[in-house]
Amino acid sequence: MLCGGMLFCMRCGMFCCICGGMLFCIARETSCASNGRSATSNSRMDGSSMTEAGQSLTDPSRLMRKGGTRYPTRFISQQIIHVDPVFNKSNPVNHTKRVLRFGTWNVLSLVSSSTQLHQLSQNIDQYRLDLLGITETHMPGSGTTLLDNGSLLIHSGRLDGIKRQGVGLSLSKRIRNSLISFTPTSERVLTARLHSKHLNISVVVAYAPTDGADESEKDKFYRTLTDTFDELLRHDLK
Repeated sequence: MLCGGMLFCMRCGMFCCICGGMLFCIARETSCASNGRSATSNSRMDGSSMTEAGQSLTDPSRLMRKGGTRYPTRFISQQIIHVDPVFNKSNPVNHTKRVLRFGTWNVLSLVSSSTQLHQLSQNIDQYRLDLLGITETHMPGSGTTLLDNGSLLIHSGRLDGIKRQGVGLSLSKRIRNSLISFTPTSERVLTARLHSKHLNISVVVAYAPTDGADESEKDKFYRTLTDTFDELLRHDLK
């Protein structure tokens, strides 16, 4: 995430130190209980350790491979409902000088009941989040939704209509007009680009398979993730 910043994870309820100038959310897929906590163990078959949240301590970059993933159409701000690109250009926000509050949350589902999106709005307000990376939305296809609190939710899901996996990113009412474009790469990877006065920001939300998933599925995910980072503009803050 932002260099020198702090990340509050709504999934584990802890603050984590962020360094390296990266804005990168990655959450492990879980088969957990209804409270959203991971039910994975602290060890793996290959002997490497895992965090209490079920995330491997192995460097993900070791699993990335070069590939030729073709991305879907990038949605620019003129095509996104609830985003005013004219206002954005005339009133640019200097995100590199102002504090951005951001977090990640494995919601388990945003389509299981009609109240899920309302609860999402309430939690965004409660923690005063500007950016929230969301995993396991279970929302098929891709698109944008305006939440009750004025936040903008963009999402990327499966194309076969099955309500599984899915990732999303919410932008608060304060910064939603900063959205230049977003790319719904797959049901596990979503990218968005934000306009700032001096330096634009690229955001990647990723939802990794579990360690028990097929090797082909994991390889496909990390190839897609590698290609996604290769496509980001070099001068953007990431």
